[in-house]
Amino acid sequence: MMKWRSMRSLQKVKVDRFPPYQGLEWDRKIRNPDNPNFWKYNVANLIFLDYIGDKKLVLDLGCGTGGASFFLAEHGEVRWIVGVDLVGDMIKVAKKNSIDKRLDRKTSFLICDGRHLPFKTSCFEALISRGDSFCFLVPLKRTVQELKRVLKHKGIMVLEMDNRVYWKPGTIISTSFQKTPDGRIAYRVEVFTIKRNHRATSYVLDPNGKIAKSVMNDPEFRGKGCKSLKYPLQQIKEETLEIREGAPTHWPTVKELFTLFKKSGFTGVQVIGDGLLMKLFLDGDELIIKAMKRYPQVFFEIEKRLVPCINPDKAPTIILRAIMP
Repeated sequence: MMKWRSMRSLQKVKVDRFPPYQGLEWDRKIRNPDNPNFWKYNVANLIFLDYIGDKKLVLDLGCGTGGASFFLAEHGEVRWIVGVDLVGDMIKVAKKNSIDKRLDRKTSFLICDGRHLPFKTSCFEALISRGDSFCFLVPLKRTVQELKRVLKHKGIMVLEMDNRVYWKPGTIISTSFQKTPDGRIAYRVEVFTIKRNHRATSYVLDPNGKIAKSVMNDPEFRGKGCKSLKYPLQQIKEETLEIREGAPTHWPTVKELFTLFKKSGFTGVQVIGDGLLMKLFLDGDELIIKAMKRYPQVFFEIEKRLVPCINPDKAPTIILRAIMP
């Protein structure tokens, strides 16, 4: 017991404001056909293009390394698109990509919080968001009002996010050992509350402790940098040097999302489902995956056309469309 109290007194608790994403690493992942996000993001780009139409001034909320911004700048009628993200390293890569693609005259990127946008009222004709960024901007009700503020009359908003249909509220959804961005070993516990809030707590282990040494010798962990495993939390705490609380998120249901925007005064509110290719990639056999990788653009177009037939309540991913009154 004395050992537990002594170790606990050494613990530091760090609360993250946003995910610890690394720009270059993330950029490589979403360009890679072996990553599930490659499939859902490219379909989302086509849907954005259809919905935005001839809008000229666009805001990309949670732009990451600029993937959606560049797609619209290259394929749409966009005259200028501004990408914002809280993660500085993402914006750094986005700016470099804009120069490399020679799109720096049509795109701009800056670091800011989507809940407090540094723009005048009614200045954007359209707003897009790809990859769950909206779910990090809690409380969502306040965020919706801020997004509404910067949209012009008849401006359109299109948000893409995971549906989390496989997460059961009020449960621990995942426990695993993971290598942190700074090379340390942490035991990560992810909780999904009754109110559909998610938070991940990482217990950073003493590298000289028995648990850390055992994990380092595990072949799966050495190869992947992670391993799903349930471990007695009391033992984990006894060898913990630091506790890191991940950025909180809220994952609305289809009904909740629809109601939120409807009550906020938006018109033409619609929630559709997608993510079929992502699920097919995760569940499919070798021949299907091989065909997808050989003809990705064909598969992107097929899923886009299937979207009206998908039940959003059961879809892996949902996309919301709403119009500023």
